[in-house]
Amino acid sequence: MSTKRAPRTYTDIIRHSVTSLLLTIGLIIVLTVSITLTVDQLFRAQDQAEKLSTSLQTTQVSNFKDWLAVNQGSGLNSHNTFVLIKQSDGTTTSLLPHTSQLASASTVSVPFTHLVYIKKSGLYFSETLRTGTRTYYLYIGMHVLVGNLHVLIAVLIIAIGLSLLIGLLYVRRLAKSLSAPTLALANAAQQAAANPENTQAELPQPEEPVEVAQLARDFNQLLAAQNGRLERERQFISDASHELRTPIATIRGNLKLIERRGEQHPEVIPESLGFIDQESLRMQHLIENLLHLSRADRADVSLQPLNLRELAQAVVNHYQPLVSQPVTFDSPDTSVMALADTDMLHQILTALLDNAHKYSPEDQPINVTIAQTKDAVTLTVADHGAGIPAADREHIFERFYRVDASRSTKIEGSGLGLSIVSRLVQLNEGHIAVTDNNPHGARFTVTLQPAPPKKN
Repeated sequence: MSTKRAPRTYTDIIRHSVTSLLLTIGLIIVLTVSITLTVDQLFRAQDQAEKLSTSLQTTQVSNFKDWLAVNQGSGLNSHNTFVLIKQSDGTTTSLLPHTSQLASASTVSVPFTHLVYIKKSGLYFSETLRTGTRTYYLYIGMHVLVGNLHVLIAVLIIAIGLSLLIGLLYVRRLAKSLSAPTLALANAAQQAAANPENTQAELPQPEEPVEVAQLARDFNQLLAAQNGRLERERQFISDASHELRTPIATIRGNLKLIERRGEQHPEVIPESLGFIDQESLRMQHLIENLLHLSRADRADVSLQPLNLRELAQAVVNHYQPLVSQPVTFDSPDTSVMALADTDMLHQILTALLDNAHKYSPEDQPINVTIAQTKDAVTLTVADHGAGIPAADREHIFERFYRVDASRSTKIEGSGLGLSIVSRLVQLNEGHIAVTDNNPHGARFTVTLQPAPPKKN
């Protein structure tokens, strides 16, 4: 059963990588230098063997005295060079005391080379020369090569060991400096996660490494968005509580009034019941709007092509008998196709007409206009009321926001209508904007995507 490897730290990863790199480099150096030195020594031994073979062919060495003359002229090291002569009759002559022992000892040949390892004697370069009735067996010792390789390998092992020691100390320091910003970022993120209900401070943002700095910036943007949502939710709860508290307090107050004075003053009952009915209806509208807003936040919309001109005309025709203001409609004569959800767009237009109706004088018209360009389709609802101050325009789509607090009790509404409209427009991948209407009033313009042309 295989076990899953535990996650590694910066230090572990860098240490493992640097150790592997240094060992690989050291092994390559050892092999390269060893092969180079061996090949060089083999060429030298080959050259010496050729010179010695030439001398043997010329002088026809048959005894130790002749061998001394040849050896002296060749410049070979007599301690490492041995010759064994084999006659045609099978007899052998050894030119040095231990040559016969070399010839009779067990040997191991190195493939593809003239190297022979002789037991208890070492490594030799072996060459066979046949001349006349004699066969010369040359053995040139490679003791210098072996000794040099031993020294070289020992030096390289020490050098690699020191490099590893220094490298690991450096890696530890490097990993600590690299991981410090990440650990600080992680600790700050853990503290932020431990208090999700509180507004989170920005995470520390190092200048380098660049990747960690970018990660910190992204985290801070995420925290800023989260803080904004958290603040809006707090404000929403506070505003909803306030809006619900008022009608509940009114209802309870009138119930107490009926309870205390209903028997002695029955005339207060109808008036109190009227207030209770009015406030309960207001609370019902508020709760319905909250439900609409909650559904809009969770809605999953599939946009389909629809004829905006036809839908808007139907809404205007249905809405006109319900209000005192005249509602005008202006649109191109041909179909205006947009990508949207039919029910949501119906709700958007109705909410904008309700808003215009509430804030417009009874004798002033409400204008509904549809326009189309190559890149967009627009739906505009304009009124001729008091208008919206520039300072309030960026807030009117916030939940429970009312432009004029002094008029909030005179004009019915919960302050959620435009918030719902803004959310529905977003779900339809559109944009809503408010501008001044000439000579006075406000214009709400919803911009939608045009539907792609039908394929023939």
